[in-house]
Amino acid sequence: MINIFDKLREFFIKSAREIAIKNGVLLEDSDFSKVVVEPSKDRSHGDFACNIAMILSKKFSTIKSLDNSKKLAESIKNNTDLEVINKLEIAGPGFINIFIKDKILFEIIASIVNEKIYKFKNIGNQEKINLEYASPNPTGPIHVGHTRGAIFGDVLANLLKKTGYDVTKEYYINDAGSQIENLVKSAYIRYLQASGDSIEIPEGLYPGDYLIEIGKTLFNNFQDSLKDDKNYFDKIRDIVVNEMIKIIVRDLEDLGIKHDSYFSEKKELHDKNKITEALEILKKKGLIYVGKLEIPKTAKGVGANIEGYDDKDQTLFKSTLFGDDQDRVVIKADGSPTYFAGDIAYSLSKFRRGAKKFIMPLGYDHAGYVKRLNAAVMALTDNKAELKVILCQMVKFVKNGQPLKMSKRANNFITAKDVIDEVGADVLRFMMLTRKNDAPFDFDLQKAVEQSKDNPIFYVQYAHARCCSVLRNLENENFTPKFSDKITIDDLIFLKDEAEFDLIKKISNFPRIIENSVENLEPHRIAFYLQDLASSFHSLWNKGSENPDLKFIISDNSLLTKSRIYLIIALKIILSTGLEIFNIKPLEKMR
Repeated sequence: MINIFDKLREFFIKSAREIAIKNGVLLEDSDFSKVVVEPSKDRSHGDFACNIAMILSKKFSTIKSLDNSKKLAESIKNNTDLEVINKLEIAGPGFINIFIKDKILFEIIASIVNEKIYKFKNIGNQEKINLEYASPNPTGPIHVGHTRGAIFGDVLANLLKKTGYDVTKEYYINDAGSQIENLVKSAYIRYLQASGDSIEIPEGLYPGDYLIEIGKTLFNNFQDSLKDDKNYFDKIRDIVVNEMIKIIVRDLEDLGIKHDSYFSEKKELHDKNKITEALEILKKKGLIYVGKLEIPKTAKGVGANIEGYDDKDQTLFKSTLFGDDQDRVVIKADGSPTYFAGDIAYSLSKFRRGAKKFIMPLGYDHAGYVKRLNAAVMALTDNKAELKVILCQMVKFVKNGQPLKMSKRANNFITAKDVIDEVGADVLRFMMLTRKNDAPFDFDLQKAVEQSKDNPIFYVQYAHARCCSVLRNLENENFTPKFSDKITIDDLIFLKDEAEFDLIKKISNFPRIIENSVENLEPHRIAFYLQDLASSFHSLWNKGSENPDLKFIISDNSLLTKSRIYLIIALKIILSTGLEIFNIKPLEKMR
């Protein structure tokens, strides 16, 4: 597909370089890093706008004839190759409004039809990324509170893979710590129940029914042999964790998510002494010391009475040297490692496995953790790796006007499977990205199944299904003109209506949306775009319903019909490509 934004940007950069040479100004590639071409918000201001004159004006400030951005813009305008440009206008502080020729728009549609698929630009050049997401503690099924970060991470991974990055989709199994101890104790009680004992689950453990089957599995494996075995924990621990991981993997697969790697905290870090090894590396760098943690500033004078504060000597990491607010404990006074120490070792593992960029979608309750994680990555890798934490707001699920509560320990949480059974995985995946990740989101289960324009995924799928309907109708009417596998702009010149051009311009915006989504790690931009694209198509469809001359199939005008059918084919390819990024199958018919 022709990228009109790259093409126009290249035109302006070429013109600016030529003007610079004439005026003895040296321009480097870095000078153009912030030069952009964007769609115009107001149609009267042209099809696109470029900021190159404003960006470069300082470079020409010493030259009398080119002493401000408007004059530079005028010079660029007079120097620009007009192969695809109809006219240019100067606006504001040096912005250039661009009116393009129909020819280039037709070339864009022809390139999509001829290629038959959308060919993604190689942006990543196989840069290795570790994207760790959807990693809740393995103490229960995936509940709906986890789905936003899980879906965000999965769609982002798909997008990055398609644009040339070497992405490892990783699930971090938090199988060390007190929550696992409570899980195993809970499963043991279910084992006792399966053996016939009448016993209640104590407060503080996990009462979920999902452990009943695991209890039965334990009984089938051990019969009564564990009943009086004080060493039951070590015998059943791995079995319980593995069974829980099977449940979680199944839930994620139902959600359309499949990881490339499952990384066990216990097996890969604790059992292999990788935490000690990572801390030793930091120690050799002079970044580990023994001392007292600073008393929180908001509680000076309270000292050891502060909840969670330990006034004893502990082992600390000098994270303040890397932008953190305070140094962080890595080994507690009792000699046990902190969770953060495990994260340090995990970061080192990612780096040693070749990743140069670590991406982690986390809930907003982890916001205070970001600085220390960044500090650890910078210290361990000598700034050779980059960490990007993306904070996702929790989603409130609403049904019949009432919020659904989620608590594993209270056993009143709603699982992801519950929601999938009600609205479908495709609906859930798309709807989760109809808000920016850091924006609060109330997910209304009733609206999610409505077949209306207020339901984003229905609106997009309906557009794709309508495209398929037009193509089926063409076959049913035995339309005689032959459609070519390879077309030229001459096959599209019969497109004249303003709504047709509006749709073409929206289609032409797809490469820019993809690049911006990758650059900013914001896949929600694609969801917004697909809704906007669908809206333009539905508007064109409705005009055809009101005016027979604007229908897609005109039985007595084969040339016009062919032009419109090619437009439909191009639109269908873009819609299906966008849905594919979400791992959503485009529908050919709507029930």
